[in-house]
Formats: sequence, structure tokens, C-alpha cells
Amino acid sequence: MSQRASSAGNLATEMLSKGDPGEVTRVFQRSVYIRAKHDFILLLWGKLRSPMTINIEGSPIAGKRIKVGELCSLSAVAIGLGTLEIDLRRAEVFRSALLDAREITLPKGSVLARGVATLKSLYEVTPTGPTLASDQALRTFVEETLVPFADGDGEVIFSPARYLPLIGRGGGFTPAGDDFVGGIVTTFNYVARCRGTRQVLIPRALIWSRTVPESATILSHSAAGNVDEVLERLILASTGSRVRFYDELMAFAQRGHTSGIDTSLGVMLCEAALAQVEGEPGALRKCLDAFWTP
Repeated sequence: MSQRASSAGNLATEMLSKGDPGEVTRVFQRSVYIRAKHDFILLLWGKLRSPMTINIEGSPIAGKRIKVGELCSLSAVAIGLGTLEIDLRRAEVFRSALLDAREITLPKGSVLARGVATLKSLYEVTPTGPTLASDQALRTFVEETLVPFADGDGEVIFSPARYLPLIGRGGGFTPAGDDFVGGIVTTFNYVARCRGTRQVLIPRALIWSRTVPESATILSHSAAGNVDEVLERLILASTGSRVRFYDELMAFAQRGHTSGIDTSLGVMLCEAALAQVEGEPGALRKCLDAFWTP
């Protein structure tokens, strides 16, 4: 059986060009994770593009025929997986716009606080039980890392050890703590790349044993600016002088069980902390009050 790829992420195409064999590690109804050495490719029967994704046309067969542990062949022209061959020769390459530098305009604290209040309301109605919002690890990180940074301690944000207690915490395929850290670090590093300043580095070796390998890989790629197009739109809208970025926030917040909410919270709080560092007193506090005040 043959199907055609409509899009291939830049990271995925780089991996495919190496020709290393792959192994299926996760199978969902419309997607498959393939591991090749120390990285992953995501096969997706859908339109959401990301740097590590191969978007495939035709009917999804992931949850019906593909099994965890299956081996596959990878090359720049095709992926062979059992009786399935995915033709890559006409696939358009997707590359995240967060890799490009541009002028940054951070939102006002009051604008971000409204976004945070929206996320709080989404946490309150989620049917998945206890969420990151009630996790003491989140409050500790905020009070001992984000608040001091916003108040002028420029070094605290760069310590990898401060992020580790959040890694692997919470439910979901990608744990809630991973998603929140991803939102923080992705946003911080995007702003830093645009302005030529220091970035946050969390070595993958430190988080590999704390969470599932796929989540550790996604977090590492996101920190470097390789994100999917929906997260990309949220960060570009909220740092590009678009005061009304709530449409993008709501679109991303709907992802997964709470993955979109957790990541979005990291984005909003990071931008508030940066806005405070850059001269808006109380920007972060406005968001925290909106989030934790009954």
C-alpha cells in the first residue's frame, strides 16, 4: 500500500536523509512515533505541521495496522513500514518561523492577565481531575524562579536544576510539567534569539530519565525554536504587537487533555516576567493574581 506525504518537517527530513533504521514507539489513532537513534519522527494523518512531523494524505491506518515495536526503513524519498510505503518525493518542507529573528513587542501585563484568567477557567472545567494549576511544584517554580527573575535576579532563570522538579509531573502522554516548561523556555529563547541575548539551556540528558523520551525530545526541539504551527502562531501573535491574540490562545489551549493549557500558561507567564524585567512594574503579579486569587 502506498500513500503520499504532503509535508515534512525540517527536522524530520534531516533525520530521513541519514538513512538510519527506525522503530515504532507509540501508535495512536491518527499518528505514529518512530524512533531513529536518539530522535523521533511523527507520522500524522492530519494537517498540523511541525518540524518533526510527516503529514500523510489519505485514510488514517495508524491505529489499525501499525504496531509498537515494528521496524521501518527511512530515506529521503520514502518510509517503508510493513506493507505501507510513504512517498516523500513531493512533500513540502515545513520550518518553524520561530527560527527567524524579528522585532519583539511584549504585551502589557493587563492583557496577559486576561489570557491567564481564561486559562484558569479552562483548568476549572477540565474533566481530567487534578491539574497542574493545583500542583505545588508549579507554585514553587513560580515563587522561587519566575518571581525573582522578574524582580531583577537575572541568573535564576538559567539554572536547569530549577526546571527539573516539574519534568514528568502530571498526566497525559506529554506530562503537564513538561508542557509548562516547554512554554516557558520556548518563549524565553525565542525572545532571546531575536534580541541576541542569552538563552536557557536544559540538557536533554538531565530530563531523559524523568519523562517519556518523546516528550523529552519535543521539549528539546521547542527550546531551540522548532515548534508546530499552532504554537508558533500563538507566540508570534503575542510578541508581535497584536493586542488581541486570544483567538490563537484559545486555538492552542484546546490541544490534548490539558497540554495546550499547560503550555499556554508557560507562554503567558514568561512574557509577563520579561515585560516586568523590561520596565513594566507588577506585570507578572497581575497574571499571578488572576491565576491564583479565588
